[in-house]
Amino acid sequence: MGRALVGVIGVIGILFLGVLGSLVGQDARQDSAQDQAVATDATAPDTTRRGAPGPPPCPAPDGSSPRRTLFDAAPAMCIDPAAQYRARFVTSAGVFIADLDQQRSPLAVNNFVFLARYHFYDGLAFPTVIRDAYAQTGDPVAPDLVGPGYTFPDDPLPPAGTYQVGSLVVAHERPDDNGSQFLILLGPQGVELPPVFPLFGQVTQGLDVLARIGAAGGTTADPSPEDPPTIERIDIIETP
Repeated sequence: MGRALVGVIGVIGILFLGVLGSLVGQDARQDSAQDQAVATDATAPDTTRRGAPGPPPCPAPDGSSPRRTLFDAAPAMCIDPAAQYRARFVTSAGVFIADLDQQRSPLAVNNFVFLARYHFYDGLAFPTVIRDAYAQTGDPVAPDLVGPGYTFPDDPLPPAGTYQVGSLVVAHERPDDNGSQFLILLGPQGVELPPVFPLFGQVTQGLDVLARIGAAGGTTADPSPEDPPTIERIDIIETP
């Protein structure tokens, strides 16, 4: 095996471990945050308030639902299986649009649409950006909370070689432990990640914006941007 190939494999391994490392301890931290939320006074903002037990209601398709970042359970199927969905990301680096693939990953697309329509991602940063690899986001702003309060299982994983620049993949610490975090693949190193993360979308417009997000990032040794790009909002476009 050539030295260059060994080096590439080593970098991919570091990137893979970096994704997992950023999620280690998610369950314990999430449980702690949920306990805090339960004890929160009734005047707490919507960003930390939980709803009634059981699956939460589906958000309004027109985006009029108030912001929520904590739920008691995973959502029921809120998307229309006959519809097509796109996501319009308005970020501090510009606007890009992704097609969401509910045929491949109905659970992940349903979860993403559910959270986006509840404005879960509004104002969140990309705290981890590795040039030519990926940008990671999805941490809510509630103290010590790293997920939406629930997990959901994997969709069928993609074959090797399916990831592309601009792919949206669910980030998780272990199989069937998905929440709100996801990666946007920015370059060849991200494309070569092992296909262990459910693939649920593909950026089709605004790849230049992804390049700007990537330019703000760092390396595997220091992946935290000095001035992290942020998501201002995500608009869900539903076509019958």
